[in-house]
Amino acid sequence: MEVHLRSILVVALCASTPAWAQATRTWVSGMGDDANPCSRTAPCRTFAGAISKTAAGGEIDALDPGVFGAVLITKAITIDGGPDGGKVLASGAQGITISAGPQDVVVLRRLSLNGSATPPGTTGIVFNSGRALHVERSQVRGFQQDGIRFMPTAGGQLVVDDVVASGNGSAGVRVGGTAGAVTAFISRSTLSSNRLGLWLGAGGTATVHELTASDNAEAGIWARTIDGGKASLNVERARLTHNGVGLHAASVGSGSQTLLRLSRTAVDANVLATTRLIGAGTVLSFGDNRMAGGSSSTCPAGAISLEDATLPGLARGAAFAPVELGVLGAMGSVTSTVSGTLPRGFRLEGGVFSGTPEEGGDHPFTVTATDGNGCTASRDFTLSVACPPMSLSPTGLAAGTTGQVFAETTFVHEGGEGTTTFVLDGTLPRGLQLRDGALTGMPTQPGSFPFTLTATDGGRCSVSRSYTVAVARSTDFQEAALQLQASANPSYVGDAVSITARVVGGQGEPTGTVTFFRGTEVLEVVTLKGREATHTLVPPDTGKYIISAAYSGDTRFGGVDAAPLTLEVDHEPLAEDDGKGCGCQQSGAPSGVLLTLLLLALNRRRRGAPTPG
Repeated sequence: MEVHLRSILVVALCASTPAWAQATRTWVSGMGDDANPCSRTAPCRTFAGAISKTAAGGEIDALDPGVFGAVLITKAITIDGGPDGGKVLASGAQGITISAGPQDVVVLRRLSLNGSATPPGTTGIVFNSGRALHVERSQVRGFQQDGIRFMPTAGGQLVVDDVVASGNGSAGVRVGGTAGAVTAFISRSTLSSNRLGLWLGAGGTATVHELTASDNAEAGIWARTIDGGKASLNVERARLTHNGVGLHAASVGSGSQTLLRLSRTAVDANVLATTRLIGAGTVLSFGDNRMAGGSSSTCPAGAISLEDATLPGLARGAAFAPVELGVLGAMGSVTSTVSGTLPRGFRLEGGVFSGTPEEGGDHPFTVTATDGNGCTASRDFTLSVACPPMSLSPTGLAAGTTGQVFAETTFVHEGGEGTTTFVLDGTLPRGLQLRDGALTGMPTQPGSFPFTLTATDGGRCSVSRSYTVAVARSTDFQEAALQLQASANPSYVGDAVSITARVVGGQGEPTGTVTFFRGTEVLEVVTLKGREATHTLVPPDTGKYIISAAYSGDTRFGGVDAAPLTLEVDHEPLAEDDGKGCGCQQSGAPSGVLLTLLLLALNRRRRGAPTPG
């Protein structure tokens, strides 16, 4: 019985000990101590000290000014900084971190969070999980990253009212869902002097009312989605001024969607433009906004422009680091077209240059963007793609002799890919030709013949080398000449004309072929017989035809060109008029005059003739 009473006494004493109790309301003070029970008369010194003594759903209040330190919140709670604004000075860490339960609501009221410590604080308020976060009548300043970061893994709701987020290294307020959808309501707030005012990412749906976003380095409002992500923002009664751009809407990748709607909003005095649109990013206006410096349905000069973008050079086959192409001052959505030829494997899609170029060289092209008002802007670009090291061999060519088969030389292109094409710049001796990458034939023209050979692979990468073919004169080589003659010159349309080429000079009977040309057009290749070759030409129309010919040469006779022949072609002359169907009865016809003169002459002859009998 004595043992039983002693146990009851111990339990009673433990139950009455303050360390085991959690109050629904606790207090902190600049003069408090975390060893206290956090009551009004014995307040704690920090929020972290008070939260462990505050029941879920309870409230922590600041009695007087103070710096109450960073805190981790894992349950539903309200923290009120009091009339003087409780301060949180974060050094090298987050100011307030919220990792609460799925039904927990956290309210932060009348707080002043400052990251300007040594080292600086990272982020002012971070919401990882919970049902909702309310931030009211507070200030968040000077953090390295975001002022308020609301990116819960399972969705949630953010309410921001009468808040100033300024001087933060990234966004004043960042909203997005890593997995679930999030909603945000921001009213009567100021986002200034951050890198970005409001940042809205995939999974976010936000409504802004009476917002001022000013002096943010890149954008007052920045909304962006990629690869199927979706985000939407309604802006009502906002002022976006003195930012890099007023609104940035980017939607990059297949199926992504970023939509901003504006009503009664002033967007003016921004450094670059009122808007920047990328890909399928869209900004719609209800028609009651003030958009200074562009975004006009009348499309004045410079209403929209393509942002300057640098396309860095790279090696063929290397992946291109994506470059986004922004359209400044546009409204609605933007469509982009490309004129010119992009290298195979490189593309402009959804406002982003990307891909792996499979063709080398410089590739100039022009991009034209058209916004929802029909306003257009263009910009020229050049993508330089470096080719891999390549070589062309052999380094030199063997000499040849007229009338002797040339030692066939095959050119080898190394380092390329795909099929190689060869282009020769210069003149080969008559009888030699480049066929399928090999120099072959029988030269019939002595001399020294320089040329440049260029090998180009399937990816438009080339290598060139200069060569010279030296052809020696054989001991029995004979000079020849080639003469051209036409069977009729001038001739008439539709009449056949024989063009004969004759080889003159030298001893013996030359063999080989004669090629006939009209300008650079090959008309026919004819085998030489009895020193002559003939081509029959039927001129289809009047004019002058420049005909030339080339003799191939053979083992003893040198090849030679003929002097061009000019063939004049005219219409067939009209036959003499026999008087039939000449229209002699027509008044004023020339044939009528002739008939009159003939009758007068006959009358004179009758009067002058002797009278019979």
